[in-house]
Amino acid sequence: MKKIVIATLSTAVLLSATSCNKDFLDETPQSVLTPAFLQTPQGVEAGVTGVYSGLRQIYGNDSGTFTTEAGTDLWTTGISASSGLSDYDNTALTPINDGSHSFIWTVCYQQINNANGVLKYGPAATGMAPARLTQLLAEAKLLRAQYYFVLVQDFGDVPLMLNFVDSPTKDIVRAPMADIYTQIIKDLNESLATIADKPAQPGRVTRATALHLLSKVYLTRATAIPAGATADYTLAAQFAKELIDNQTRYGLALETDPAKIFEEGNENGKEVIMNAQFSGDATFNRIDGFTFGGENVLGFQYRSRYDKLPNMARDVNNGRPFARHVPTYFLENAYILNDASGNPLESGASLRTTDTRYNKWFTTVYRVNSPGANAGRTTAVNGDTAAWYPGRQLSAGRLAQIAARPGGSYVVIQPNQYTTEYFPTMNKFDSRARTSVNGFSTRPNIVYRLAETYLVAAEAYFYLGNVNQARDYINVVRRRAAATGRTTQMEITSAQVNLNFILDERARELCGEFTRWYDLKRTNQLLVRVRNTAYSPALVTRASGTGFTSGGNYGSNAATNIRDYHVLRPIPQTEIDRTSGKITQNPGY
Repeated sequence: MKKIVIATLSTAVLLSATSCNKDFLDETPQSVLTPAFLQTPQGVEAGVTGVYSGLRQIYGNDSGTFTTEAGTDLWTTGISASSGLSDYDNTALTPINDGSHSFIWTVCYQQINNANGVLKYGPAATGMAPARLTQLLAEAKLLRAQYYFVLVQDFGDVPLMLNFVDSPTKDIVRAPMADIYTQIIKDLNESLATIADKPAQPGRVTRATALHLLSKVYLTRATAIPAGATADYTLAAQFAKELIDNQTRYGLALETDPAKIFEEGNENGKEVIMNAQFSGDATFNRIDGFTFGGENVLGFQYRSRYDKLPNMARDVNNGRPFARHVPTYFLENAYILNDASGNPLESGASLRTTDTRYNKWFTTVYRVNSPGANAGRTTAVNGDTAAWYPGRQLSAGRLAQIAARPGGSYVVIQPNQYTTEYFPTMNKFDSRARTSVNGFSTRPNIVYRLAETYLVAAEAYFYLGNVNQARDYINVVRRRAAATGRTTQMEITSAQVNLNFILDERARELCGEFTRWYDLKRTNQLLVRVRNTAYSPALVTRASGTGFTSGGNYGSNAATNIRDYHVLRPIPQTEIDRTSGKITQNPGY
């Protein structure tokens, strides 16, 4: 790990986040975060900017989605199963082969070390306004806590590094998970006391970020260390409630329309508590896309292979079809309105029309953009329907009607035809302002937003036995998602509040937003749900009778492959080797 840390010291400035003050970029001679440089105003600014840069690397590429969303009840295997994380493949998910978590480990410790340098030497900086210095130190503490929160959820016990490392050493061991949580909470509380209420620039963390993160940390620690669960749930509820009750102080509010949250150009909108910033400047963003780095490929992760459909070609508007993650039937059907007993209240064409989130956040219709392509009709008209994912099985009569359509038929892909390539596409992160067909997005990616604060509060109050308060917080989120005139139907009663409903509501609201694996682990439902093929579909091959997608595969072997020890990730073998075994491996790997 020390080699990795030291390597990053010379590149932290060059990886600076575009959301932050870039005046220091003119200081070309100062390219290394040395103790002397960190005691200057430029060094403190550069150091904190470097700490922000890691957010792009964690929340923008393949590793970000594979480590947080793959192998859960919401997504099944696409055309790539990086590191075996989609299906818990024991030949791939190993300390040597799990490149996704090795990358996460490296980035987190790089930025923790940069934060340590700022916190150690920054207070001695002269010529800097005291208020500015106080703000930057608070940001560094909060971000250090964020990186440790990722590490402790993934790996459990990890090295607790609080000193700036500027020389090689192998004297590193894992600290108890309890110590990591204690330090995270200490950093967040100290940040909370001095950090600004609102960001001076888009992408800066704030007091609202600290409140939200404290509530999540306490909620998570309550499961990880059950001995103090009641006190932790109380604090989780307290901090979430403080943020909700004072949201106007922080310039926050829920968007009135779910579609607005992920509208291009609104990535720094009023609901956003924390995000990762990107730019098209190759100097400050990794843009090759073939190695884990600072590129933003989030919009491609959930994009199906529309470019292989008749009358379709890859274009900027529809995105680059990585097809990494396929929605499970459970996720798709979670948007169907049910009664208190779980029975559907919608059917046929009315499915998923009361809860508007599915139709706003998933692309189910593709429009002709290349007549004649992929054996399509040369007479096809641009803008006409090329393919439709109806989200239900259609009657023979309806299929015949489409086949005999006067303007020409189009491809219909029903749920029993989904494959690793063909499926409804989550469009939260679509980027239509890219400069080329395969170019990467420069949109900021949302990490935390206010709707989740309501759901964190609901979960904490549920554990504390206050189901009425939990119900009220959940209903705020559900009412926002309701179709016009259907608000009452979206509201739930106290009797409906249970752990499964809370998890399902988090699925409906937060799918794809870097949280699901952690949600299932925190609630002790990872093994339960992944082992249940009602949530995690078994691998099947589509027979010839399934039409356009015949011969394709859908589902995975996650239900049969997952083991008890998979609630922790493998410690990268390189870290064990570099410390001559002082860093030990998690059980099972």
